[in-house]
Amino acid sequence: MRISNILSRLGLASSAVLSFLATSSHAQDVTVIPTSTNTSTTAASVFITPTRDLAFALNVPDDNSTTQDLFFTLLLPTDVSWGAIGLGSAHMASSLMLIAYPSASGQNVTLSPRIATGHSEPVFAPDIRIEALPGTGLDNGTTYVFNGRCANCRRWSAGKVDVESAAQPMVYATGEAGGRLKSDAPDAPLRMHYSYGSFTLDMRRATGAAGVPAIDRSQDSALVGAVQGFAKEGKKDSVAVAHAVVMVLVFVGMYPFGMFVLRLGNWVRWHGINQGVALVFTIIGSGLGFDVSKIYNRSKKFNTAHQVIGILIFIFIFVQFALGYLHHRNFKKLQQTTKMAPIHVWLGRVIVVMGVANGFLGFPLAQSPQYNYVLAGLVLFLFPAMILILVTKKFIQKRWKKSKEAGAAGEPSGGYTMEPWRAPDAQAGHGSSVTVSAGSGGPGRPGQNQSIPAMSSYAPFRGAHLGPQQNAREYV
Repeated sequence: MRISNILSRLGLASSAVLSFLATSSHAQDVTVIPTSTNTSTTAASVFITPTRDLAFALNVPDDNSTTQDLFFTLLLPTDVSWGAIGLGSAHMASSLMLIAYPSASGQNVTLSPRIATGHSEPVFAPDIRIEALPGTGLDNGTTYVFNGRCANCRRWSAGKVDVESAAQPMVYATGEAGGRLKSDAPDAPLRMHYSYGSFTLDMRRATGAAGVPAIDRSQDSALVGAVQGFAKEGKKDSVAVAHAVVMVLVFVGMYPFGMFVLRLGNWVRWHGINQGVALVFTIIGSGLGFDVSKIYNRSKKFNTAHQVIGILIFIFIFVQFALGYLHHRNFKKLQQTTKMAPIHVWLGRVIVVMGVANGFLGFPLAQSPQYNYVLAGLVLFLFPAMILILVTKKFIQKRWKKSKEAGAAGEPSGGYTMEPWRAPDAQAGHGSSVTVSAGSGGPGRPGQNQSIPAMSSYAPFRGAHLGPQQNAREYV
């Protein structure tokens, strides 16, 4: 599906268009918008990717006045975020990459020359001089066309193009379909390529009179002076994806859940186990973040807000873990709270808030701001749900406590009192008119032997041995 859509957008006619053209007596193949150069006689070697989402043609001038120039044409469909051709090598390293992507207005195309140093985003090379020639721009609303002349693309700091070679190594890459990249900046940030591969060009076939080479855009157009090498499709930045998934799991799920279980049931053991496992995941996720940062130009210096905050959080988490461990150990010895408890509580809250906020900074840095909506949905669902459960628990506890106090005070609440002897007036009888005085012959409680002391004489012992004292609870 993706290939057929891209094929039609690139201008390589679909079967439906071919059927229509076949019925017309004036049917002709669509070609690149011609320039003042006579393209019908321009020598060229032409390469088209297997998925037909990128096309490239190269011309090597053979006259003395342009012996250092290279003329080229590059076609890119509008639904592909960017496309690149790498000159001079069968691998990214040391290649001169000609990277094309939509301009800020979307009505033109930006061509960025960059040098690749390895398996990372190529770096903009301002010394490479490329001139846009007539015909460059958006063609028929479906295809970006760049007709260019490069004055110094035959040799650069890390490599060269051998114009005498019959099989000059080259590489190519295209970004994922549906990308949001639109920029006039030659060093605009890129996402990882979706498809990539290698090919060779016959430079001798491409040598001739100087001019912009043409590309046949019919459906059955073939490679000209080019041989396809390896080709791969469906590449994803799995490290960045894993980093995002782990960190969202940790800061939206595991750390808040550890705080939740402590407040819900005072389950200190499960709190410690959960936070310990979350710490391990934090180390893994941070390692993935450090690794992916080395791939892209925008993050190689570790100076973005997302990275700086992430490093601070990473340090805070180890401090938090140490505070929690020391507090728990001292509490078990002293059976009372410690001065570390409030620091542990508030630092934990700060870490969770910072972690969630940093997630909202991370997705734009990864050129995937649309996932902020997913993160916002998780936060707005999980956090209020946990808060609601805790508030409900506290409300029920207050009602239960109030009910017990009312029963203990002998209030006519209409309920059954489990321990009626604890009521304050239980020893005084049920009526205020009947009193018992020690040593007096006054009337006593009906049915009570006057020689037996009143219950009030036992007051000092009331409740003294009704059960073991409850241990202090370790709320942190």
